[in-house]
Amino acid sequence: MKLIRFLVPLALASCATTAAAAPALPPVSADALVYTHDEMFTFDTADWLSQHAPHLSAQAEVIAHWAGYSAVSPRVLLALMEQQTGVLTRRPLDRETLRRPFGTLVEVSGFSAQTREVALRLADSMFDIGQSSATGPVRLARGNPLQTLMLLAPAPPSATLQAAGDDFQRTYARLFGSARVASLPSSDRAADARADTLPPADLLRFPWPEGKRWHVGGAHGDSGSGRYPMNAIDFFVQGAWGSNQSNYWVAASADGTFKRHSSCMAEVVHGGGYSTVYYHLGNMQPQTGAQLEVGAAIANPANTMRQALCNGGFSTGPHQHWSLRYNGRPVHLNGVTLNGFRIAATGNSYETSCRVFNLTRNGRRTCSGYYTNRAP
Repeated sequence: MKLIRFLVPLALASCATTAAAAPALPPVSADALVYTHDEMFTFDTADWLSQHAPHLSAQAEVIAHWAGYSAVSPRVLLALMEQQTGVLTRRPLDRETLRRPFGTLVEVSGFSAQTREVALRLADSMFDIGQSSATGPVRLARGNPLQTLMLLAPAPPSATLQAAGDDFQRTYARLFGSARVASLPSSDRAADARADTLPPADLLRFPWPEGKRWHVGGAHGDSGSGRYPMNAIDFFVQGAWGSNQSNYWVAASADGTFKRHSSCMAEVVHGGGYSTVYYHLGNMQPQTGAQLEVGAAIANPANTMRQALCNGGFSTGPHQHWSLRYNGRPVHLNGVTLNGFRIAATGNSYETSCRVFNLTRNGRRTCSGYYTNRAP
């Protein structure tokens, strides 16, 4: 999938045509696709569908989940499926369109499977490639992720890529009142924006209650593979599927505002653009908009695969998948301080060799294993 970014510039050049004069529409750049913190609390997917496309209300959590997982705006996903098949507004609506709301953009079938694949492909082309020795948030890609998605579809669009992008913007404006434009902070949009910003050393605590002991696994990407970015760590206590997890609580890593993406995934938005994501959850307690203090209980690790993967994915047993973002961008954990420990993550996903994954506090280096949550 990472080869996309090298192939697209050449392909776009070969597809270029001379367009007739027409009012300019904003390009669909990577920063325009990002699911911003403001949007998380001002747009509710379920409410919008109930008012504008009630026949899709049953799919609200699927869309919200994969938007939260991928950091791609749910409005972008809605507009893209409408552009491809008219699934939001077309009447009568046939079963095949409900099964393939994104049409031929991706090979898979099924509403959830197509939404997942489109969201992940967009996310993959939204962010730049880097090295595992890097630090800080991943840079936004310079290309047009929507054109990349369309170019690599099994049946590429009959129109030029530019025309397809313009059609997306017109569809988006029809649904939401205006074309999609970037709304990230200007520092994120600047071509020379620093990519090595790290959260304050005292911001993040272990995401479980103080005094409790959990296992810390190796750093990895959200996809579970690759060397960069490794923005996530799995934490668990013990137990297999079906075990009692009700005494183990996932807790907020810092003060912030709570966002429920689905029944198994949530995000807490902290100050300064940072947020932490918690996945594979059950028995979620707060509601969207709740103000949480560091250490506040969020949920238990889900004790069934069905709940842990409430909208699809992969998991081997009860745990929480914790990840760090900066204004929607994954933060490579190398160099990040968590609970007073400076993380080194320079190997491959899930690699636990102390040489490439370790935590250092007060000059003492420790490795993957069990840690008690104590104040630094």
